[in-house]
Amino acid sequence: MGVRRPEDSTCVLTYDVEPDPAPIQVAQGSTAKTATLRITVTNHGQSAVHLESVRFTFPVGSGPEELSGNPGSAEPQADDTTRWRFGLDEEVPGSALLEPKRSATVPPGGQLELALAHIEINSEVGTSKLTIEERLKNVEEPGGEVWPLAKVPAGFTTGDFRPERILVQAGTPAKLTWRGESRPGATYTMLHDGEPADVTSVRHWPSPPLHHDTAFALVVEVTEGESTAEYAMTTMVTVARPNLIVNDLTVGGHTVLTRVPEEFDLADASALTYTAETDGFLVGYVRADQDVPDTEDPAPTLTVTVASGGAGRTTSVQSRLAERAPGDPGSRLTAVVPLGASVTVTRAGTTPSTHRLAWLPFGTGQLKEVPQG
Repeated sequence: MGVRRPEDSTCVLTYDVEPDPAPIQVAQGSTAKTATLRITVTNHGQSAVHLESVRFTFPVGSGPEELSGNPGSAEPQADDTTRWRFGLDEEVPGSALLEPKRSATVPPGGQLELALAHIEINSEVGTSKLTIEERLKNVEEPGGEVWPLAKVPAGFTTGDFRPERILVQAGTPAKLTWRGESRPGATYTMLHDGEPADVTSVRHWPSPPLHHDTAFALVVEVTEGESTAEYAMTTMVTVARPNLIVNDLTVGGHTVLTRVPEEFDLADASALTYTAETDGFLVGYVRADQDVPDTEDPAPTLTVTVASGGAGRTTSVQSRLAERAPGDPGSRLTAVVPLGASVTVTRAGTTPSTHRLAWLPFGTGQLKEVPQG
């Protein structure tokens, strides 16, 4: 489980901000509440980063968008005080400055552990923020990002957002669990690749079938009066043998794009329906066992209808000529079939005929027959 990261960061280093407790609780009556912001600074790049300074700032005041009315209560802490200085900026309330004591860099893979401890939280429910401003040597424009800080009512807790299994097979759902208080004004919304799901009344949710690695975000909103605190938790589920999604593909050795076709026919049925468990092509042919004069109708016909996303596409061929040469497959068709599509295959005609179909999957899924009801 993690806190949802800012999406518009312009920082070179990676900053992870974790409130403790998570989410932050507001003061109640005369009882003071404190919170600590734990900050991890990491260089995930390939070269050293020369920092001039990093400023961390939270809004000061008593309203729902401010964090604390007592900014001096914050206690800056750093795990490396030999090379770095981390302290409050007396001229800017609610601001702490990280600076090197001498020329210092953060090497590739290097990490700093910081904290703004014991911040006295005000009594208004809402969403505050921590603003990070990063300045690098010989770089004119600073980088920046903003972390939301939810302030929920005293006693409200939520957390432990996680999948029951971090690895699932392709085509199977993930099962997600969490804990959270139920109270008026509190809502829980699940965000993922599909449509958002309202999960306010449950603490256990099965996802739709997954076909690739998927990130989930659980957004908790708590409204009190006219102010709302928004707190988001994230987690990730890995899919074994996922569907392939690529832009530019470079292959350095032997590979297989399509698997061995699965051949079949309709036997005695005039129509059957299938469901596609992966993307693929459906190819087929029909061949009249004897010539069919143009005056006779209908000729042997093979039709494939692919329905996906509310739209349908039909491909149809017919045969009026018997085999024209040894091995001649007759009239052929090809249908593009996306994952999850419903595929209906029909054949018609009074003249005896031969037909055959082949399923060419891109992934590991089948063209699975739907039982006739």
